[in-house]
Amino acid sequence: MVIVSIDTEEDNWRPSRSGVTLENIGELRPLAEFFRRLGVRPTYFTAYRVAIDSRAADALQDACDRGGGEIAAHLHPWNTPPLLQALVPRNSMLKNLPADLQLAKIERLTAALEETFGFPPRAFRAGRYGLGRDTVGALLRCGYRVDSSVCPFISWEDFDDGPNFVGAPLAPYHLAPDRDVTQPAPSGPLVEIPLSFGFSRRPFSFWEPVRRLLDVAPLRWFRLAGLAARTGVVKRVALSPELASVADMLTLSRQLLELGVPHLQLSWHTPSLKPGLSPFAATAADVARLYASVDAYLDGLARFTRVTFATISEAAALLCGDSATLEPHASATGVR
Repeated sequence: MVIVSIDTEEDNWRPSRSGVTLENIGELRPLAEFFRRLGVRPTYFTAYRVAIDSRAADALQDACDRGGGEIAAHLHPWNTPPLLQALVPRNSMLKNLPADLQLAKIERLTAALEETFGFPPRAFRAGRYGLGRDTVGALLRCGYRVDSSVCPFISWEDFDDGPNFVGAPLAPYHLAPDRDVTQPAPSGPLVEIPLSFGFSRRPFSFWEPVRRLLDVAPLRWFRLAGLAARTGVVKRVALSPELASVADMLTLSRQLLELGVPHLQLSWHTPSLKPGLSPFAATAADVARLYASVDAYLDGLARFTRVTFATISEAAALLCGDSATLEPHASATGVR
């Protein structure tokens, strides 16, 4: 099962409250045609600034009408009201905010998406992947059934005190607010669909601590992790055309499938659809390469496994056997 998820957000790559623009959202229309040709059913994790802008919302709705998909929630703490916290790096991680402020922001984002698109979102991704235990409780109070913020093997602790996802499962699991987000809660009410991360070689259980060791000073001063990747010893790979080559994404996919992981999640950000907005697409040629990489990756994947596309809520329902993740009426989850 292949999930294609797009963080659908403002142009501003750095956290900003002023001068926010949304020019990249117009690129969703050609993206939708691209998805329709490939048979992809995307999930658009949508930020507050997109939801409250009529032109951006129209472009997103048009993309869904053209190519299907699901509108989910994506929370940027720095510009989602209420703006009660200082605009400092640590506060860009949702988990670092007081629990009541996390809840208030999630409530505001949820209400904006429901007002604009006519249904409450049921799936969520934290901006900068800043999910924490208090976030889980807030999501449940707001009616969410699915999260997709966890990045296995990745720690964001050195990046503004973000979450540490080392040790998280690779396959979907359940979350509960009484335990860490990397620890499965068998009867937990929130389904976690992790993003797809791993290594170019197995066993992952061996290479994960090796990679962490190479990142620790003083070894990182010698850039040993980069040297290991360039020489082919081991490479940490994200299933994203922004961060990995087609060959590396196919290698990771094969590794994950052989480990029995039932899903692959291909993800990127909408600013990369327009030149000059993200670090991954400085030029029009870079944007063209992103499209070509997605096309080549999905074609290569279909050569060694059967591919079924699903939105994030569809995947949660099918993989976790929880029919409550999909309401009886499709419009209730934004699945088109």
